[in-house]
Amino acid sequence: MSDDIEKIFSFYASGSSIFVRKDFLQSSYIPAELPHREGQVKQLAQMLAPSLRLEKPSNIFVYGKPGTGKTAVTLFVGAHLNKTAQEKGIPIKFLYINTGLKKVADTEYRLYAYICRMLGDFVPDTGIPTHTVFERMLHLLESNPAMYLVVLDEIDVLIDKSPDTLYTLSRINSELKNSKLSIIGITNNVNAINSLDSRTKSSLSEEELLFPPYDANQLCDILKERSDACFSPGVLDDSVVMLCAASAAREHGDARRALELLRISAELAERETSLKVLKKHVNTAIGKLYTDKVHTFLKTLPDHQKMVLKSIIELDKPMAYTREIYDKYVETVSKAGLKELTMRRVLDILAEFEAEGIVRTNVISRGRYGRTKIVEFATVDNIKEQVEKLLVNL
Repeated sequence: MSDDIEKIFSFYASGSSIFVRKDFLQSSYIPAELPHREGQVKQLAQMLAPSLRLEKPSNIFVYGKPGTGKTAVTLFVGAHLNKTAQEKGIPIKFLYINTGLKKVADTEYRLYAYICRMLGDFVPDTGIPTHTVFERMLHLLESNPAMYLVVLDEIDVLIDKSPDTLYTLSRINSELKNSKLSIIGITNNVNAINSLDSRTKSSLSEEELLFPPYDANQLCDILKERSDACFSPGVLDDSVVMLCAASAAREHGDARRALELLRISAELAERETSLKVLKKHVNTAIGKLYTDKVHTFLKTLPDHQKMVLKSIIELDKPMAYTREIYDKYVETVSKAGLKELTMRRVLDILAEFEAEGIVRTNVISRGRYGRTKIVEFATVDNIKEQVEKLLVNL
C-alpha cells in the first residue's frame, strides 16, 4: 500500500503532466475567441456601443440554457468595451455581479451593498436599513460620474427573492444627474421576465438577446480549440473530443459540461499515470459527472420541488401534460397540509428540472385545443430510479 502511495506522489511531484494549461478548461476562463458566438458578440457590442458616447444603452436581457455562452460573451464584450473606453478616456464602469450566489447579492439589500463595496464603500451584510444602503449607493454613483453597465447574472434568483429591485434600478436614472446606469440581465429561464409585473416590464423597456444551444459539431470546435492549447501533443485524439461533445450535446448543447467532461477525463487518465486520454476515461467521467450532479441537485431540493417530482412519478405515465402534473401536485401538497404554488411557478420549476437534465419537455399541438407541453423523465443514467429513491420517504 505504501509503495502505491509513493508511486502516485512521485509521479505528480516529478512535474510530468498531460496538461500544459489546465486552466483553459475552466468555465471561468474567457478565451481570445468565442467560436460560434460571433453573431451574439456583434449584437451585444452594437447594443452597448452608445455608452462610448455616454448615451444610456437599452437595458438588455440575455437568455439561453446553461452552458450556451451567455456569461462568456457578456464578459468578452465588456472587456473589449472597457479597453476602448480606457484608451479614449471615456468614463465607463462595467460591473459584473452574480445574483445567484447565496448571501452575496441575491436580495435587494445585498445587491446594493455589493455595488457599494465594488465602488469602494464597505457596507456590512446586515444592520442598516435598505433605503439607507440605497442612498449610499446613489451617492457613490453620483460622486463617481460614469456610464455604469451593471451585469446581473442569474437575475431570475433576484426576481424571485426581490421582484421590486428591478423596478427600483430601472428608475434610478431619474435620480442621477452626473451618471447613467443600464442593466444587463442574464438568465437560463426564458420566462423570467414574464413573472415581473407590468409596471416593471414597462420601466425596463429591455432588448433581448437569445443564445441557442450548441450542436455536437460546434462543441467539437470549442473543445479542439481549447485542447490544442491545454494538452501536450498526442495526449488525446479526435474520438475523445467527439465523445465529450456528443455527450454534452445531448444535454442542451452545454459547452460548460463538455469542458468539464474533458477535464475530468484527463484527470482520471493522470491518476492512472496514463500518457493518453482514452475513451474509457471519458465514459467513466460521464457516469461520475452526471451521477454526482444529479444526486447533489436532488438532495438539496426544497419540499415543493420534490412534490412536483413525486407528482410526475405518481401519474405513472411515460409522458404527462403540464396540467395533469399541476393537478396531481395540488393533490399531493394538500395531503401534506401545505399551500400550493401557482401554476406559473410550477412551470418554472419544470423548466429548472429541464435545465438540470432531470426531465425533458416538448410542445405539441392538440388541434383545436391549442398547443400544450408534455413532460417526461430524462432517459440517461436511470434518472427516474434515482428520483424514486430520493422520494421514498416523502
